[in-house]
Amino acid sequence: MSKFIRNKAFVLGNYSFGEADRNLIVLTEDFGKIQLTVKGILKSKKRDIVATEALSYVDLLLYKKGEQFIISDFSSIENFMAIRQDLDSLSFAFYLLAVVNRFVFEGYRVPKIFKLLKNSLYYLNREEVKKKQLVLLNYFLFILMKEEGIFRVDEILIHLNPEEKEIVECIWKKQMENIYKEDRYTEEKLLLLLKKLELYIKEKLDIDISIDQYMMGGL
Repeated sequence: MSKFIRNKAFVLGNYSFGEADRNLIVLTEDFGKIQLTVKGILKSKKRDIVATEALSYVDLLLYKKGEQFIISDFSSIENFMAIRQDLDSLSFAFYLLAVVNRFVFEGYRVPKIFKLLKNSLYYLNREEVKKKQLVLLNYFLFILMKEEGIFRVDEILIHLNPEEKEIVECIWKKQMENIYKEDRYTEEKLLLLLKKLELYIKEKLDIDISIDQYMMGGL
């Protein structure tokens, strides 16, 4: 008899197939990134279809069949409605989901990245100031690079101007307030720094990520 496993997860993405089924890509707390199929969800009137949407934080009841996880039941923990109601916040949240999806391979436990994503999404859900949100995105990439072992400050600083170097130092020392209160550090400059970090990641890991693909509202 299969043993049921309860685990929390973020829905990174989904796609529907057939007339009623939906496949989910989720980042679980204990098993890393896995794929799950929810049978009949598109025709169900009783089950929570919102919980299968990207950006949902869900409680899963799973069991293993061979090497594959099978979903038995699920329920929403948090749907991040404040994010969904703000175009910039939604753009940034989808960017974070896509970045995690590109960085994390299936079947590897990544508890630090899970916690980073959780904290970041809850932050976006309560923080509407765009400048602070862009600081978060830069910090998010810094931590991912550190987890991947490619964070070399000296290499990164070569590509940055003096103001960007100051921002990097503040972020790395977690002195975010120094960025928030300094008018010189504009949203445009924070966005440009983010794009330079993306290029650094592309160079080191051959992972293509681009904030431009998610900026629905623009600056």
